[in-house]
Amino acid sequence: MENSDTKGSFLDSVFIECDLHKLDIQHEWLFNFIFYKEWPIIDGMKANADGWRMMNQANVNILKERFPHINEKFNNINSFEELQSQRKVMHERVERDEEWLQAVNEIIEDSKIIFVYGFGHGISIADLLEQFPDRWIFIYEPDEALFYEVLCRYDISFLLEQTNLYWIAVGEDQLKVLFHLLSSYMQEKLAFIGLRGFLEDEMNALRDIRQEFINYNTDFHSNKFIENRFRNEWTQNYLYHLHESLTCQTIESMYNAFKGSTAIIVSSGPSLTEDIEWIRKIQDHALIIAAGSSVQALIKHQIRPHLCVIMDGHEVNNRIFSNGNALEAALLFTSSSYYEISERKKENKIYSIMDNDQVSQYFLRVDKRNVLMLPTPSVAGTAVQAAIFLGAAKVVFAGQDLSFPGQKVYSDGVDHFSEESKEKMLQKAVSQIENVQGGMNATDASFMSMKESIEALIKHNQQVQFYNSTRNGAVIEGAPFCPIEDIYEEIQGQVVEKDIVEQWMERNPIDINRDEIINLKSRLEHVQLDLSVLEKDIRNVRKMVDMIEGLSRTKPLKCHNVIFDIEEQWGKIVNREWFTPVFESLIPLELARFDQKLPSIVVEQDIISKAGYLREYLGQLLNELEEQLPHLEELLIESVKRVDNTLTLNNLA
Repeated sequence: MENSDTKGSFLDSVFIECDLHKLDIQHEWLFNFIFYKEWPIIDGMKANADGWRMMNQANVNILKERFPHINEKFNNINSFEELQSQRKVMHERVERDEEWLQAVNEIIEDSKIIFVYGFGHGISIADLLEQFPDRWIFIYEPDEALFYEVLCRYDISFLLEQTNLYWIAVGEDQLKVLFHLLSSYMQEKLAFIGLRGFLEDEMNALRDIRQEFINYNTDFHSNKFIENRFRNEWTQNYLYHLHESLTCQTIESMYNAFKGSTAIIVSSGPSLTEDIEWIRKIQDHALIIAAGSSVQALIKHQIRPHLCVIMDGHEVNNRIFSNGNALEAALLFTSSSYYEISERKKENKIYSIMDNDQVSQYFLRVDKRNVLMLPTPSVAGTAVQAAIFLGAAKVVFAGQDLSFPGQKVYSDGVDHFSEESKEKMLQKAVSQIENVQGGMNATDASFMSMKESIEALIKHNQQVQFYNSTRNGAVIEGAPFCPIEDIYEEIQGQVVEKDIVEQWMERNPIDINRDEIINLKSRLEHVQLDLSVLEKDIRNVRKMVDMIEGLSRTKPLKCHNVIFDIEEQWGKIVNREWFTPVFESLIPLELARFDQKLPSIVVEQDIISKAGYLREYLGQLLNELEEQLPHLEELLIESVKRVDNTLTLNNLA
């Protein structure tokens, strides 16, 4: 193979003797890899004359179909030279790496899901896809430049179209989506492996990613249980708040409205009792933001906060605001908050969609990337975010004990829980945590979770100064203890008017758009009408699901055909635009359980087992969906009524 004629005849003989469609994945990839290394143009498959500035068109076509997030990423590259400069050297064996594959086989065992750290040139990935056709493979390639070069230099479309290659994340910004998919689909086990090159050169990075996923997975399942616990309240609140969303200011519209200010986040902990008079003094110099029930303590001492924040969705929160004075201050309510509270307040309201609220995002056509408010275990976390969005340069915690100092539960004046409930809280406080005075306080798992979430917010917002003035509370990492009297001395030269929030809202009135309200009503009515169609679709699929187990034993070919019909009809159900946003809210655990079983259903080769899985797992989910339809219809009807009332009240009907 010394000259081009020799190379050409060699390749010609390969084309004559081999049907590429019959080549196994690894051999086909090797053929193309060598082929592109040696030849720029053969049989219409082209390497780029420009080096690697343009992706191979065959790759682009399959990326658009299967991995549009990668295609979009590389379409938005600003500088090819900068990307190329970041490219690391990746050595990958051209021959089949039997030693690595044997080690991988021992790790994978019976895991249905495989996480692979690294794509490289795709040679080892081809081996994996060939050796494990009955597993779902998820890949994280940290080297964006290397992956882009591979897409440009070689035609790997046949590799990308393999159905058991489920997802590829390229670059750190796509890692969270990969973690989400892994958490959704994995069952008891997940095989975590790395390409040989990464195992040899980047083992620490591999360990870090593995730990990052473990942490993400823990939070993912914890959040699913929380969503399930509050699913009825939250879904109701999401839908019943929709009409208000178009007639109120949003937290996004007030971004940096009070830039450079100091915000005092007032919570309901016992330490607030000792510092309440300092809150009175400091209210003329800082934004006082009441987090949920703390407004009761402030009212008792005739202190009016500048802003009250509510997030909790349970009806018990109605008791907190049963006193009319509790609604005097401007109110920031999230889409998850109990709907009756915001309805009672007629003006000076600020609305915020929660990041995990897919329902409101769908009906209001809000892009998730434009939603600011992240869910946290406590309303204090919501209040902290509000302060930062409003432009606070300094955030101070008051009454944020995150524990039970002196075996006390709440500050004086906070009385929405019974003595029996408080006693139960104290009984669960079996852990100890360091307090700001150097001693120890009793605490529980709930407070520890709140503490971690607040500390995460602090870490994520290092441009803001945080202080903890809670006199007897738990230590908060990132917020050093500073007595509130010292905070007062530092900021007493600043002036904050008592109605500063209302003044801003008066200067920036909301523009109520009739067309937006009409469109919202139309979307609600569309889903309401579609429920009857959905019910018929569910029953049709259930009929087929009920028959396949018997067919799998007597008429396997017919069973295959029925399963194909089931997949097609089920696709029509779940591909409704509104299906995922609504039912992820109504039945989060049920959908999560089905997602976990999906890999087993898809990769199962035995027709009897496959039919059994479908009947058990899909059949159960169909029942859950059908049970929710009457309740969902009631919620939608009521939501439409509220939208109609909004049109009437604003003379827009």
